[in-house]
Amino acid sequence: MSAILRRSPLLVLIVVTVAVFGVLRPEFLSVTGFLDIGQQIAVTAILAFALTAVIVARGIDISVGSTLSVSGVIGAQTLSAGLPAPLAIGACVLTGAAIGALNGVLIGLLGVSPLIATLGTMAFGSGAALALSGASSIAVDQIAMLMPGGSYVGPIPSSVLIAVVLMFAWMLVLGRTLYGRWVYAVGGNVDAARASLVPARLVQLSTFVLAGASAGLGAVVMIGRVGSAQPMAGQGLEFAAITAAVVGGAKLSGGSGTIGGTMLGAIFVGVVNSGLSFLAVPQQTIYVVTGALVIIAVLLTQRQELTALWDGARRALRSGEARAGTSVGKRRAHRIELEGVGKSYPGVRALHEVSFALGSGEVVGLVGENGAGKSTLVKMLAGAHEPDTGRLLLDGEPVRLRSAEESRAAGVSVIHQHFSLVPDLTVLENLFLGREPTRFGVLRRRHMREEARSVLDELELDVDLDARLAGLPVGERQLVEVAKAMLDDAWLVIMDEPTSTLSQRERERLYELVGRLLERAVAVLYISHRMEEVYRLAPRAVVLRDGELVGEADLSEVAEPALIAMMVGRRIDAVFAHRGTEPGEALLEIDGIADGGRLVEASLTVRAGEIVGLAGLMGSGRSEVLRCAAGLSRRTAGRVRVDGRELRSGDLPEANERGVAYVPEERLREGVVPAMSVADNIVLAWLRSHSRFGVVPRGAGQLVSESIERLGIKPPAPDRATGVLSGGNQQKVVLARWLATEPRVLLLDEPTNGVDVGSKAEIHATIGDLKERGLAVLLVSSELPELLGVADRIHVMRGGRVVGELPRGATEEQVMELAFGQSPAATAGQHEIRSGRNQ
Repeated sequence: MSAILRRSPLLVLIVVTVAVFGVLRPEFLSVTGFLDIGQQIAVTAILAFALTAVIVARGIDISVGSTLSVSGVIGAQTLSAGLPAPLAIGACVLTGAAIGALNGVLIGLLGVSPLIATLGTMAFGSGAALALSGASSIAVDQIAMLMPGGSYVGPIPSSVLIAVVLMFAWMLVLGRTLYGRWVYAVGGNVDAARASLVPARLVQLSTFVLAGASAGLGAVVMIGRVGSAQPMAGQGLEFAAITAAVVGGAKLSGGSGTIGGTMLGAIFVGVVNSGLSFLAVPQQTIYVVTGALVIIAVLLTQRQELTALWDGARRALRSGEARAGTSVGKRRAHRIELEGVGKSYPGVRALHEVSFALGSGEVVGLVGENGAGKSTLVKMLAGAHEPDTGRLLLDGEPVRLRSAEESRAAGVSVIHQHFSLVPDLTVLENLFLGREPTRFGVLRRRHMREEARSVLDELELDVDLDARLAGLPVGERQLVEVAKAMLDDAWLVIMDEPTSTLSQRERERLYELVGRLLERAVAVLYISHRMEEVYRLAPRAVVLRDGELVGEADLSEVAEPALIAMMVGRRIDAVFAHRGTEPGEALLEIDGIADGGRLVEASLTVRAGEIVGLAGLMGSGRSEVLRCAAGLSRRTAGRVRVDGRELRSGDLPEANERGVAYVPEERLREGVVPAMSVADNIVLAWLRSHSRFGVVPRGAGQLVSESIERLGIKPPAPDRATGVLSGGNQQKVVLARWLATEPRVLLLDEPTNGVDVGSKAEIHATIGDLKERGLAVLLVSSELPELLGVADRIHVMRGGRVVGELPRGATEEQVMELAFGQSPAATAGQHEIRSGRNQ
């Protein structure tokens, strides 16, 4: 029992609340008192269960109270017309379902905001209830209509039994059915759900229909309790039901919530209301006290968010104390040293005894597999976390970086893989965001412009200061991040996977910029999974593995295979190894397809047992080819054939049924559902064709175990949330999902982007196995060594068209010549090493 109480603070709060009311009014603890509480809870719970599904699917419905009212009025009028009670009950439920369907169409199909849509239907329902009833209650005396809410089964009120039955039914639906998996997927990541064959719009629509039908059933129970249909019967119930769901753990951001938690939330709300009524507290005071207790309960059930808020407040307070040091000058040399630093989290040792140093004017690579401790180390330098052991030295003096402000004051700036810029602001506004110069509260825009232009000129960056950031190419946004760091007078710039979303040309610009930073005596700690980048930019690399420092490597002496062996703890002869096979018949034929946008015309063929690469600059139409072939995008021209049979345009389910599987480029947007478990992510697409009567089959567990073992997903924990895994293991989960559907054609869009070298080798070993089994693989990659290493043929795209085909053995220069549309000499000039390394 104590373990249960520790896991559920809400249950503890309920027990304490009941005990307090019992002490104040002993009759509160009587059987009669509990049965009365149960009757009050029943209607709230009936509504809250359905609202849990709505909230999990990232919706909200504030119309259920008015829906209950109008449904009850229509049911009573059905009885008044002489129709039997079963039809009246059906009228209540169908009326609620109809209003729910209206909400669903507005929200799920037309994309109207859930709050606005249900606000409208709430007003409509309230007005309809008052108009149809003449603003008066309608008496009901038919026994059959009164039984659901007014009868008893033994000592138990029938309304309580109805609520309990619905609770178990909803638990079964959300926990054991295909539909339940779909609801969580839609709320957790709607784009990934759509890409995984989930009919997302229909799922969201259905949750509102069920919420409306539940309100209709609640109207029947309410009529039985009071013996009449009242036009204002549902007033305030939407607040109680939503409160029960949220207090029970459902997050309004979607993807999270349980029926058991909602039941506890409904009990808590019912206990508080009943207890205060027992104490004869005025209604207005009940509202105040209930609201306060609900806020407390929400805070207790959101412990992670509360802890993060508290930690942030402490850091903010401490940042007002003495700074770690004064702002550093642009030309003064500095040196930072890590001496035996370590950091542990509950159950996890992220870093242990890590020591190294770097100084102004040098580039140092920080390499290691996902989960090696690189992110934790960066967070230490950024001021997000302090080390548990060891210390940091700045210019030989101990320094504590306890906040982002202290880190910036020490001259450290972090450029994250995912930008920290605001798309709707201009370049100038982003450069000074958080440090805007003012005079009497007014922005000094002329000073901002002069200072920004000075830095941009020094870095030789031609960027329009008045342009909205959202309108800039990804590469220019990355350059704006660097300029922002220079405006902070940073002497140490940490670049975390800065080229993961850049095209080859944009990478070249970034490499040039690194060289210019070195000329300004800026140190760069460069984190990348692309070995060619590390070797190109950095004279030495710091290697982490499992949170420990393996060593420092002089890259002029340590070859790439040896460096990779240091990172992964084993020798990998070739990350992108080629498997020689004899291609079979044509499985995928793409003939002249276009999408009316970037994709103008593309034709190619992929045979069984063959990997065909698709190269080109970012925006050349590579991804659009895969999306059209997978059925995610509609074609405006051309044909796609699998095994000689044409696929319908934009029909993802048909493409999958015919053996086509698509692994998207952006795994966080269209790949994983972070809040769902590894197991649920893996079987998400497989369940569509393997669930029986909509119930998850027992074989799903075996499939998950085999997939985890086959792809080496770490940790091998099926119940762990996918969002906490490393990038490489998340990518393996996405790949496992589609391999579970047993495809014949595999479309891979940047399958190893942001993935460490060990995972890259494992993923390509799996792809090689699939190739030997006769799959046809079409591979898009911005990493030319990947395409040149594993592909049997390469098609190159430019301007939305396939402009050439290269056989195995082609060079990077040949690929780039076609991609740029330039002569070999001009293309070679694009790739001169201008980073400043070894200068």
